[in-house]
Amino acid sequence: MSNPVYLKGAVKENKSVGSVYHRLRISLSQPIGPIIPGQFAMLSVEGTEDIPLPRPFSIHDFDNDNDASRLDFLFKVVGKGTALLAHLTVGSPIKILAPLGNGFPDAPLGCKTVIVAGGMGIAPLFPLVLKLKTSQSSIAVLYGAKSQEDLVCLPELHDMGNISVKTTTEDGTHGEKGLVTHLLKHEENDGQAKRILYACGPEPLLKIVSDFARKQKVPCWVSIERLMACGVGACLSCVVATMNGYKRVCCDGPIFDAKDIVWGDDADS
Repeated sequence: MSNPVYLKGAVKENKSVGSVYHRLRISLSQPIGPIIPGQFAMLSVEGTEDIPLPRPFSIHDFDNDNDASRLDFLFKVVGKGTALLAHLTVGSPIKILAPLGNGFPDAPLGCKTVIVAGGMGIAPLFPLVLKLKTSQSSIAVLYGAKSQEDLVCLPELHDMGNISVKTTTEDGTHGEKGLVTHLLKHEENDGQAKRILYACGPEPLLKIVSDFARKQKVPCWVSIERLMACGVGACLSCVVATMNGYKRVCCDGPIFDAKDIVWGDDADS
C-alpha cells in the first residue's frame, strides 16, 4: 500500500446522474499512486465552517494505476457534506488525502469472478471490474438497487460488452424484482470449479454474501463502510469486529476477507 499524501485538487467535472447522484472528477496538483481498486480518499472543502471534518469516499475511477493525475468519485446526496460537493463548480478547489486503505486483492487467473453490488456499493467495485476485465475471461456482475434510477453505473457496465450483468430492483422497475442476493442462487451450481466473490453494499447484504461464500467454500472479499473523521487510524471511529479483535476500517480495511468478519445482529435486519 502506498503512503497517502495531502493534495490540493480542482474540480474538473461535476455531473449529475439522475436526481440525487453525482460523478465528481478532480484533477490533482501532482500525480499519486499506485492506486488499487477498493481504496478511498478523504475529501474536504476549504472555508466551510458547517462541515469542518473531511468525508470518506471510495475512489470510483482513476486515469492511471501507478501515476494517477485525476480521481473520480460517485456519490449520492444524503446530507450537508454531499450537498456541498454536489454544488461545486468546475475549477473549485478541494483538499484530498489519498490513496487510503487496502484495495481488493487480485483474482486468481482462470477462475470465475462474481461481483455483488448493492446500491452505492458499485462505487468501489466499478474500478475492480475495469481491472479484472483485462485479465479474467469470466466476470459476472450482480447489481441491485431500490429502483431503476438507482442503477447509476448500468450503462457503463453494459458498454464493457464482455461481462455478464444481472440486475435486481426492489420495486421491479428493472431486472428481477427483489434483492440482489437472490441472484446468488444462480451461482450455486454453475459448474465452475474455481470462483471468487467480491462485494460491497449494506451490511445485511454482505452477511448474506459471506454466508453463501462459506457454504460454497469460495473466497470472498468485502468492502466495509464506516463513518470516520481522519482516515488514518487516529480517531478510532471506524472499528469493525473481526475474529482477531477489532480492526480499523480505514487502515486494516476497507477490504476484508469475509470469513474474518464477526457480523453483528444489525447485519440480519
